[in-house]
Amino acid sequence: MPRGTRLGATCPPPDPAMIRVALLTSFLLIGGANLIAQKKDEKKPAKGSVLAKQGLKDPYTGEDPEAMKKLGVVSYGPLVWANHKRTTDVDKVLGEGRILWMETANFKIACNLGYVGAPKDSGARRQLKAEMKRLNKKCRKIPASSSKMSPWLRMHIYAQRAEDLLAEFQEMSGHKEPGKRLGQKEKLLLILFEKKSDLARYMNVFGGRRSQQTQRLHHASGHYSVVLTAEGDDGPRDTETVNAQFRFFVIQMFCDAANGAPFWLSYGMAHWFERQIPCNMINCGVKAGESVDPATQYEWDRKILKRTKHEALCIPFNKMCRETDLGFYGHVQAWSLAKYLMEDEEKFKLFFQSVLGKFSRSRQIQALEAAYGMTPEELDVAWRKWVKKAHK
Repeated sequence: MPRGTRLGATCPPPDPAMIRVALLTSFLLIGGANLIAQKKDEKKPAKGSVLAKQGLKDPYTGEDPEAMKKLGVVSYGPLVWANHKRTTDVDKVLGEGRILWMETANFKIACNLGYVGAPKDSGARRQLKAEMKRLNKKCRKIPASSSKMSPWLRMHIYAQRAEDLLAEFQEMSGHKEPGKRLGQKEKLLLILFEKKSDLARYMNVFGGRRSQQTQRLHHASGHYSVVLTAEGDDGPRDTETVNAQFRFFVIQMFCDAANGAPFWLSYGMAHWFERQIPCNMINCGVKAGESVDPATQYEWDRKILKRTKHEALCIPFNKMCRETDLGFYGHVQAWSLAKYLMEDEEKFKLFFQSVLGKFSRSRQIQALEAAYGMTPEELDVAWRKWVKKAHK
């Protein structure tokens, strides 16, 4: 207490300048605390995740509407997902800031594929370079060529691949309804994981099954999807192998969405698309009793050429129509037969459109005769003759 001041005496009025200083200090302290809290609430890439270096915002579009439009991007996350869930629900299960989300004209895509180098195979490198040049023409920030692909670059590459495959499939199937995807109102879903563990958690919570394998999934809400992992049983797959399995499962998903196709044709077409990518990916099993040399199991041209020299080793079309358990050699034949039929694009369109959604044995035979003017027996002979030239 200052000297000379008596208890109960009236204190002098406060200095107005001091009041202003005190109020300003309080405001800054409160504002700073709110800013810190806001920063903590912002969604950031998980520490140590593949996205930590690049962030969750698309560095190529900067989320600019004009740049997005040129690249075919409708929106980014959060998005409405399958079974009345949102992408934020998936983030809560798999970890905040670990997945990139993108919506295009026909797809909704989840991707946490990491950084990866360019393909080792020269043919695969040429394919990738052509894809990147197309992206570069749409957006100059995307490199026309690169020895390393970032998570966001891979997202754009797969978005372009998906739309390309759909356009090609729509042309073959005749499904070109505006605003629909092969007759489906809901957009198709692509979930691309780096690790099997993420796929397993996603399938367990949102797919209702226990699995670590790449697969097709049809949600109760009507969404058709492919859930893919870049990790194989022996570790990470190379970029061309991931692309090959992507093409295989996406084509099968398209067949599902278009009300189904004959079992052999769905697999045969999927293998045809898969095997356009130079790699050793084999999406089929080996039946008990089948003898398949692992060292040469990728050489399908040579294997089908050897088998067609012995008519008894081939599956007649009359039987192939009903087959649902192909085994290794059945898959090889389905691929070769589909390749043969697809050589004449117009005839194949007529055949394919006739059997989509209606693929009984009698329907397939009628479609074969209408499109190609051949009976099943004539097809067997013509196909084996073609193999001798095409699979040398």
